[in-house]
Amino acid sequence: MKYTITLLTVVSIFSIGCFQERIELDLNEDNTKIAIEAWITDLDDIQTVTVTKTANYLGDTQNEFVSGAVVFLEDETGQSYELTEGDAGHYTLPREWEARLGDNYTLTISVDNEEYSATHRMRATPFIEDLIIDDVFNEEDSLIGYETVFALQEIPGKGDAYYVIDYKKGTAFGDTLLNGGYANDEFFDGEFIEDIRLTEEDRLFQIGDTAVVEVFSIGRETANFLLDVEQEIFRGGPFDPPAANVRSNFSGGAVGYFIISGADRKEIIVE
Repeated sequence: MKYTITLLTVVSIFSIGCFQERIELDLNEDNTKIAIEAWITDLDDIQTVTVTKTANYLGDTQNEFVSGAVVFLEDETGQSYELTEGDAGHYTLPREWEARLGDNYTLTISVDNEEYSATHRMRATPFIEDLIIDDVFNEEDSLIGYETVFALQEIPGKGDAYYVIDYKKGTAFGDTLLNGGYANDEFFDGEFIEDIRLTEEDRLFQIGDTAVVEVFSIGRETANFLLDVEQEIFRGGPFDPPAANVRSNFSGGAVGYFIISGADRKEIIVE
């Protein structure tokens, strides 16, 4: 027993000595990239593209907005629209821009003599139908709030995918991807889909609220991108793959994703 204790003591001392050695890590702190946030729709909203630089993952600095970029959106006819910068790093389409459903659009961004581009198809989206408000009860059968319920006629033809979200009007909940859901048409191509429910229990509507429901036609490749984002955010399981950058459809080494989609929006008052 004495021999065992002595051996363990020696091993412990040796291990402590190892941890005292300074290890230099290459954190790639100077390896910044252009990051592009671009989701353009045919809703009657201001359509904005945001350009930033990536920040050190282990640091506490905020992303740096990129001013002075040259940003163009071009459709299949060759018609090109230049986006103008308002707030630093935020570039908006002119109001006269009109969506062309079915076209492939190319977004091109030039920064410091480097060019980044991506192409995405603008798909038509199904209309929100039969929108109603339904009661939600807890396990004790007490009314705790209300949720939206609606239907969609899926557009025939394989390859479609949809992002849907509901939120209280006047809040920022609609700007958070995690509050929505997405699905492709692999198992319901061309079908009429009823009883779609999105409202999470922590976001239930109350009497007097205006509920907003939105649907976006994004295509399967974009649905795969959203899956990548989800898998990187919800981590901690024993079988998670190593952390990695999510896919990008931009050339030139930029991170981010360009989406252009048809969309539909409906509102309903909870009463």
